[in-house]
Amino acid sequence: MLTKFYAFVDSPNIQLQRQLDNFGSSGTEQTGADDAGGNDQTSKNEQKIGPDFERHQNIRVVVRGGAQNDGDQYLISSFDEVNLSEKIAENLRSIRFLWPFAVQRRVIPLILKTNEDLLCLSSTGSGKTGAFLIPIIARLEQFSCSGDRAAAKRRSPKAIIVAHTKELVQQIGKTARIVAKDTGVGVVVMMGSVHYLHVEAQITREGCDVLVSTPGRLRDYISKSLVDLDCLQFLVIDEADKFFSDTEFVRVFNVLKEAMDQCGENKSKPCRTLMFSATLDSEEIVEQFLRANFYHVEAGVNQSVSHVQQIVISATVRNNEKAKKLQQILLQDGGTVQSCTKTVIFLNECRRCDRIAIMLAYYGYRAISINGHRTLEQRSNALAQFNAGEYDVLVGTDIIARGMNIPNLTRVILYELPPVHRYEQYVHRVGRVGRMGNVGEAFVFFNPEDPNDLQMAVFLRDQLRSADQQRPKWLDEMVQGQQQFETEVQQHAEQEMQLNINLNSSSRCSTTGGSRRGVQQELDEDQDDWLYGSGPHKSNGSAAWTSPCGAVHPNWSVPSSPAAVVPLTAP
Repeated sequence: MLTKFYAFVDSPNIQLQRQLDNFGSSGTEQTGADDAGGNDQTSKNEQKIGPDFERHQNIRVVVRGGAQNDGDQYLISSFDEVNLSEKIAENLRSIRFLWPFAVQRRVIPLILKTNEDLLCLSSTGSGKTGAFLIPIIARLEQFSCSGDRAAAKRRSPKAIIVAHTKELVQQIGKTARIVAKDTGVGVVVMMGSVHYLHVEAQITREGCDVLVSTPGRLRDYISKSLVDLDCLQFLVIDEADKFFSDTEFVRVFNVLKEAMDQCGENKSKPCRTLMFSATLDSEEIVEQFLRANFYHVEAGVNQSVSHVQQIVISATVRNNEKAKKLQQILLQDGGTVQSCTKTVIFLNECRRCDRIAIMLAYYGYRAISINGHRTLEQRSNALAQFNAGEYDVLVGTDIIARGMNIPNLTRVILYELPPVHRYEQYVHRVGRVGRMGNVGEAFVFFNPEDPNDLQMAVFLRDQLRSADQQRPKWLDEMVQGQQQFETEVQQHAEQEMQLNINLNSSSRCSTTGGSRRGVQQELDEDQDDWLYGSGPHKSNGSAAWTSPCGAVHPNWSVPSSPAAVVPLTAP
């Protein structure tokens, strides 16, 4: 098995177009639903409907905003209510996409029947991809059938969808091609590792109605005038929070918006911006990029799914404790490496991913790694082989944590907690299981000797609490101890501050000749150091103190109120 693992690293290249056609699963947010008769055989790559699907469908979705604050009136219960064409309906049936999810019931009519921008915050696996692809392709199909497409520029996309990883771009592009099949809507995928000539040929052959791209490659094409925005109607930002935490993307987005505004001066309707995310810390960050009166759709944001059982395990790296517990989890189903359940293991660094995958392969597991050190071809192959059942264990970084739909995955293992400054990745990692109402397990390793894990303790406790999950007693005690310690530190700081103020207030004295002497002078100097961060400076034989703004005052006195220290005599 070790030889087989290394063979993946040195495997021969495959034509990239074949990767795009065969990559991953069917790529939709809802596949694998049995027909009413239940006679069809579900393939390995189709996501099966889980026992909690009905409850998942009934999650509460809140709609705010709009010029008339009329978001609640846009609601559908089936695709028939939005009059999808027979071609699109047939394409959806071909992948067993038979009814809209709860979020889609709100978002699809908002995109089809209004002209406002939109911000959708919804939990992982809730159907956000279908929520924007279906109405956009339906709109563009009408544009194509009207005869306007022939007059439009072939290099000007009608919709641009931006995603932050190549894997997610591939997945969205594949889904878009399925929904748009035989509709006359052309879908083009752009990202690093896809040659310019290949994209050029595809645009010439199929047109460029829907463009799915990573931000860097999109910037290159716009700067080289290979793509223009004259006909752009929709700009979709998937996983928006990831983008707006990246200053480079914010600059790219500003350039893009400026170009859109210039192109929009001659259009009757401005381009609409649609943003989607499962985790978002501050809505103010994205709201500045949306037009006034945008619609805000929200359902389960910043929360891990409740029907995924999250099991927290305390384990250190000493004496290979983590590695031993990892193998115990992998062996708990059948007791042998051959009967290992389909599992994704998350780590933070590429090298450690490779080490863990090599270790598991050495012990006989069918394991493979995926991370940023791999080429796009290798990463695509790894995902495709894992989805096809050739491997049981996929060891990866957060490159597969966001937006990726891995069919019929029931177990993830967080071998390492995400860095505290990227704590929201916890929600995305756990969200790889429990999709389509299926139950799942998330084993979370917590290292009590790791400073990062200690900082994540409160967040982890809150996530388990919000998902109504059982929490280990030691975690509650740890958080309680941390909070008690922080309270004591705060109280101690306040006491020290009050002590210094009282000491200063009780030790007033008069100044003689602008000079202070003896013990009283030392006390005053200490007090000034504490307040202003600077000590006394001698000038002409007299003591002087420097204020925060740099001015030197030879004479200071303490007022009757201890709230502040102010100069009585200006320099």
